[in-house]
Amino acid sequence: MDAGFNASLIARAEAIAPKQFDAVRLPLVHAWLQHLPEPAAVWARLFAYRDAVDEPLARSVLGEALIQALKSANALQSTNGQLRASLRLMPFAGLLLGSDEVDARFDPVMGPGATTFELWRAVEISDSPRVLDIGCGAGSLALAAARAGAREVVGVDLDPRAVAYARFNAKLNGISNARFEAGDLSAPVAGQRFELIVSQPPFVTQPASVAATTYLHGGRRGDELALRMLSELPPLLGERGRAIALFDSADDEALIDRLTAAVNDPTLRIIAVAAKGLGADQQALGYASTSHSKLGPDYAAAAIAYREHLRELGIERTRHVLVLVERPDSDGAPRFSARVDTDGARLHDAAALTQLRRALDAAALPDAALLQLSVRPSPHALFVHERSLAGTCDDRLRIRFEGGHASDRELSEAAAALIEILAQTHTLTEAVEHYAQMCRATPEQVAASVARFVRESLVNGLLVLERQ
Repeated sequence: MDAGFNASLIARAEAIAPKQFDAVRLPLVHAWLQHLPEPAAVWARLFAYRDAVDEPLARSVLGEALIQALKSANALQSTNGQLRASLRLMPFAGLLLGSDEVDARFDPVMGPGATTFELWRAVEISDSPRVLDIGCGAGSLALAAARAGAREVVGVDLDPRAVAYARFNAKLNGISNARFEAGDLSAPVAGQRFELIVSQPPFVTQPASVAATTYLHGGRRGDELALRMLSELPPLLGERGRAIALFDSADDEALIDRLTAAVNDPTLRIIAVAAKGLGADQQALGYASTSHSKLGPDYAAAAIAYREHLRELGIERTRHVLVLVERPDSDGAPRFSARVDTDGARLHDAAALTQLRRALDAAALPDAALLQLSVRPSPHALFVHERSLAGTCDDRLRIRFEGGHASDRELSEAAAALIEILAQTHTLTEAVEHYAQMCRATPEQVAASVARFVRESLVNGLLVLERQ
C-alpha cells in the first residue's frame, strides 16, 4: 500500500464542506481526489469515499495481484471498465482497518469515523495494562490501544460479523495482544476487571417506522443503550480504573442526573464534557441520509419520520457527550462529579481531561486545603469589556474562551477583580489577603467566598491549577 494513504490525507478530504452530510459533500471530495496526482488518492477514492475508478488507473496503483485477490473476495466489482469497492479501508492511529461501507440498509460493521477519532484523542494508554472496548465494531479503538502499548486488549460486540472484522484487522496489522468476543455489551467479560474501558455506543434515536441498525440506533430516545452500558461499568473497573465513552444525549438539565442514575455507584466519579450537538432538523436529515444516500422520496419519508419522532420525544437539540467514569485513587480521595459544557463542537483531549480531573480533585478539598494551592486564569480565556456605543445599556465584562474550550459568561466587577488578583499572586492564601484589602475586610471574612468562587471556576474552566 502507498504510504501516502494515511490519516493526513483523510483529514484533507474531510476538510471539504465539513458541515455537510456525505450525500451532499462526496461529489466534491471525489472531484478533489481525482485531481490529486498522488497514488494514495486512488486508494482513498476506492476504499474511503466510494468512488468508481477507471480500471487501468487502479491496476497501475494497486497492482494486478491485489486487484485479482480483491475481486476473488468480492471486495471489488468491475462495471463498464470501472472498479468500485464494497470493502472500506481506513487509516486510523497508524493502522489500516477494514469494515463495511456505511449503508444502514444492510446493517453494516462500522469502521473508524469522525467520532472514533474524537474519542481516541481523549484516551491515554500509558498506565492502562488491560483495556476493554465495548461495542468494538471493526476493532478500531481496541487495536489502536493494543498498538499504543496496552498489555492486553479485549473487544466485544453484539454483531458476530464485527468480531470477524476485528480479528481480520488484528491480523492485517500484525497485532497479537488483542482478542475479540461476540456478546451483548459486557456479557463476554463478566467477572473480569480492566484499567481502561472505552466505548462508542450507538446513539441515534429510532422511530417505530425505521428498521433498527446495530451500529447506529441506541433506542427510542437514542441514549438507552449507552445508559445501559454505563450501568454495567462498576464491576468492570479495576483499582484506579476509568471508562471513557462518547455518545449523544438530549440537551437538557437532567443529563448529569441520567448518567449518575445509570452508573448508580457513589464510589465512582462521573465527569460529562458536553459539546453542542445538532438541532432536530439537522439530525433528521443526517440520520435519514445514512440509509438513503440518493436523497430521493425514500430519503424524504425517512427524514420526516425522524423529525416527527424527535418532536414527539420533545428533543429539539442534543449534546455530544464525552463521559468519564473513574474509580478514585483511594477510599479517602474526593469524589466530585460534574458536567462541563463547551461552547464549541470540539471535546476535551487526554491532556485537557487530565487537567479537568485535577481541577475537580482540588474543588472537592476543604477550604483550608484548597487555599494552599496555586491557580491561574485559563490560557484559553479572554477578558472582554463590552461597551454600548449608543449608551443603551451598562458596560459588561465577559469571559470568552478560544476554541470553545468552555462556555462564555459574564463577570461581575468583583469577580473580574478577583481574577486579576489570582493572576498576580502565588497562592490562594495570598490572593485572599489581597482581596480582603481591596474589600476593606479581614481575610477570615472573605476566605469562604473566595474558595466558593475558585471551586466554581475550576469546574467551569475559568481557572486552572498550576503544576505543583
